[in-house]
Formats: sequence, structure tokens, C-alpha cells
Amino acid sequence: MTTRITKSTPRRARRAARAFSLLELMLVLVILGLLSTVAAVALLPQAQKAKVQTTKASLNVINGAIKQFQVEKSRLPNTLADLIPDFIEAGKTKDGWRNEIYYKPTPGAARDYELLSFGKDGTPGTDDDIDVWTMDFEEEN
Repeated sequence: MTTRITKSTPRRARRAARAFSLLELMLVLVILGLLSTVAAVALLPQAQKAKVQTTKASLNVINGAIKQFQVEKSRLPNTLADLIPDFIEAGKTKDGWRNEIYYKPTPGAARDYELLSFGKDGTPGTDDDIDVWTMDFEEEN
């Protein structure tokens, strides 16, 4: 049986009838928390993939800028700063994790220069490093 609320019903009863209980509010908060946790767990791997793709795109842009610099100046840039502002925009020398991209000229080596990101951990020589010369090969395997 439901109680009918009218103007003659005491004020306290009217307020109680239209308000949520603490238990109902807590239940809604728990459900929202669970939903946001599930969403976060599902989206985190996608965020990491996006950072890897951003880093690969940045490496390709910088690699093109280095080649253009080499054609115009007949030498390799000493640092990535030599490419700014004529060949790339300032601030475009960072990877997806906001770390500076590593560049080092290596005359006489198999490649003219090293160009890579140290990946998520920011540590050189680990499995998450992304090298401009091997990044496309790693995708195929």
C-alpha cells in the first residue's frame, strides 16, 4: 500500500517521501565507481597505443627534417635544435610521453645517425625503445 501525500500530510513526511535515503545514494556512488573503473581499465591500453603511434609519427617527421637539412646544408645537424624553426616547429622534438627524442650523429657507422625514443620508461636500451630505423619492421612481426 502506498501512502498518498497531500497538503495535509505533515511537512516531515512529505520531505521523507521525496528524498533519497543514504543507502540509495551510496549504492549509486558504488555503481558509478565500478563503471568508471571498468572504463579506465578498458581505455588504458588504447592510450598507450596512441602514445606509441604519436611517437612513431614524430620520429618520421624528425627523420624527414633531418634529411631535408642534410640536403640543404650538406651536413647532418649537430642536435635536433639545429632543425628549429626552419625544418620543424619548436616543441616537436618530444615523444608521446613528453620526453625528448634522442638524436646522435654517427658518421662512419652503418647509419648516419641514431634517432629514437626511449619509450614509456625513458630508459635507453630497454624493450620499449622505438628506433626510427626498425619501428616499421617491428610492426610487421
